[in-house]
Amino acid sequence: MSTVRSDIVLVFDPRFSGGTAAAMLADAQAFHAAGATVGLLPVTSGFFTGSEDKPNAAVLDLAGLSGFDVLAPGTAVAADVVFFHHPLAFFHGVAETADILADTSVLVAHHPPFRGDGSLEYDPVTTTRIIKKAFGTSPMWAPVSGVIRKHLRSFLPFVRLTGSDWVNTFDAGHWAPRRQVFDQAVATVGRHSREDPLKWPDRAADVTASLAPPGPGWATRVMGCPVQELKASGVDLSSWDIVPFNGEPVDRFLDSLDVFSYFHSDRWVEAFGRTVLEAMLMERPCVLDQRLRETFGPLAQYASPAQVPDLLKALRSDPAGTRRQCSEIRGIVAGRYTSAAVPERLQSLRSDPGTSMRGGPVQASPLVTLRKLAGLARRERSAARRARKVKPE
Repeated sequence: MSTVRSDIVLVFDPRFSGGTAAAMLADAQAFHAAGATVGLLPVTSGFFTGSEDKPNAAVLDLAGLSGFDVLAPGTAVAADVVFFHHPLAFFHGVAETADILADTSVLVAHHPPFRGDGSLEYDPVTTTRIIKKAFGTSPMWAPVSGVIRKHLRSFLPFVRLTGSDWVNTFDAGHWAPRRQVFDQAVATVGRHSREDPLKWPDRAADVTASLAPPGPGWATRVMGCPVQELKASGVDLSSWDIVPFNGEPVDRFLDSLDVFSYFHSDRWVEAFGRTVLEAMLMERPCVLDQRLRETFGPLAQYASPAQVPDLLKALRSDPAGTRRQCSEIRGIVAGRYTSAAVPERLQSLRSDPGTSMRGGPVQASPLVTLRKLAGLARRERSAARRARKVKPE
């Protein structure tokens, strides 16, 4: 069998949406802009089981661009660097295999292994073994944030981590606000995310408080909203302007907001928060869940949902100050997460030996991690038994 050569190979399930797809697309475009040839190896993961899980059109469109080659399953591939995207895609098994020989192999960890309640959603050690069996290479784990790195340290020394996080990047030129905040008679508070209840607070009162107009002259606008679930929990959506997920270009949607307000479920761990950075690049002030302080630090304001209305009024009371601060934050974000730095980061990755040393904060102790692994194994066995059970006629 002849070997196909690419500078970069991306292995991914095209049914991922939201931040994972956007991050992979930004990387792919940055690789291409730097002159690299990019091989695309779409896989079919057991993670997606519903008919509603459709391939992401923007990801599929890469296949038609010059410099991107779709690799057939079973192909022998040689590459400088291979990126496997999202651990859940591989933990649940993939239908396709390939023989990949790469100088550097990494799994981009877009999602934490521990859930918000402390249980495990996947096992990094098993995930590494599955990739080795299917593709012939054992990747280093490249966390997208310090939050994910802390989670993955709990599994050292049985996996290897990259020396630096593989953070999301942005083409700052694309994210250009067309209007300043608070320049109209009606100010708008809103947010965007996948239509996943975990991306929203668990209590109806918290959902309402985090997005409710604090008085006359305010409106609420969201893109990507689990309407039925929120209504069932008692949230009154009658006055909201609700746009379907990806119903508008994200930059245009954010341009319609004056404040970005984002809070999530207690069961959710926000791996990175790409939507928040998009809002910052569009010079929108961000009012966030306290749990996001670890990621965004002084770039945002933090509150409980009940405190949001007062924060909204304070931001609007000093529009010039709010605009000035948002402009400064945009400059910081554009410099820290610029796609222009991807070639340099890629070069560093090629010489990264990885680490299995356990230094630094961890999400769970070895004993707790072992208990959680045992619990995950029990749940997986139970799910497999249910899947094998024949339904009565």
